[in-house]
Amino acid sequence: MEKNLYLSLLFLLSIITLPTAITAACQKPTAVYAFGDSVFDAGNNNKLATICRANHAPYGVDFPGRSATGRFSNGKLPGDILAADLGIKDLLPAYADAAAEAEELLTGATFASSCSGLDDLTAAEVGVHSLDKQFRNFQMALRLMKEKLGLEKAAAAMENGLFLISAGSDDMMNNYYVLPTTRAKYSLPAYHDKLLKNLETFVKKLHMAGAKRLAVMGLPPLGCLPVDVTANFLPSPPSQNANASRDPLRRECKSNHNSDAQEYNAKLEAWVKKMMVAMPIIKIAYMDIYNPIMDMINKPYEFGFKTTLEGCCGSGALELGPLCNLASITCHQRAEYVFWDSAHPTETTYKDLTKIFIDKVLPSLLK
Repeated sequence: MEKNLYLSLLFLLSIITLPTAITAACQKPTAVYAFGDSVFDAGNNNKLATICRANHAPYGVDFPGRSATGRFSNGKLPGDILAADLGIKDLLPAYADAAAEAEELLTGATFASSCSGLDDLTAAEVGVHSLDKQFRNFQMALRLMKEKLGLEKAAAAMENGLFLISAGSDDMMNNYYVLPTTRAKYSLPAYHDKLLKNLETFVKKLHMAGAKRLAVMGLPPLGCLPVDVTANFLPSPPSQNANASRDPLRRECKSNHNSDAQEYNAKLEAWVKKMMVAMPIIKIAYMDIYNPIMDMINKPYEFGFKTTLEGCCGSGALELGPLCNLASITCHQRAEYVFWDSAHPTETTYKDLTKIFIDKVLPSLLK
């Protein structure tokens, strides 16, 4: 009888302690895997025949060693900042640089490709990696981890990893707004629905590969990107530029493009809630970057910024990719700028956004 009592106590103890142990194990992510566009691309485009590359100066002027690694910023990206803040590693490497290093891949890598999107046409138009190609690269990385380090370690990386997705901005800016064929085929709501359907397919593929915790980033205020602000007051038919500034010296956000981003973000947030119900086995979170960036633009001094609608590189109005180069005169106080070039944030902006993610979004993924 004493033996039975002892076994019963052990059983009860296991019921009490096992969930606690699992919860504790899930509190600290051990890897970060990122997909999508330039927000997370650390150099996967460097060897591609595309204009969507940033492996030249002055990109990376504030990166360790002042290296132009292919990151579309003056310094680090959110993936780098997050991995370091979580104590995982100092930088989140591009898969192109870590493809053969199983130990490196075990703690994370970025498969993102600048100028890519949720619509395959967006990537195809400029010769970069679509989400499908990014997923195939991830599969190869997972296979290498299993072969070199064993199934158990690879499974643990998936179980305790954070999966990050940033996509949609290029679909709108470089596809829907500029390709008449896309606009002829889809109304704006229909195109948003297409993007979300493709996102759902991608998330399900990641889940089948082992992903348990995913964060999906919404669109920024597209109409406040410096390149779009510039287009806002260039001469064009009223029907195409109805909200353009009447003062050619005053830079203003393009309100209809901001409204488009808000419309998409509302659908994305609703989609995340739907997926949480439909797939309770995984955790999915929505990361709002629209409102934080708008706060930085509308209340810059609260964040230490002085310049909001111009990039630091060159004139700040058009310079981007190959146009942001050694011939471009860059600002000296880069931390005072929201944007580095005419479309991408500075490292300072990314640090602020990553802090918001860690404080407000990450906890929901670690419950």
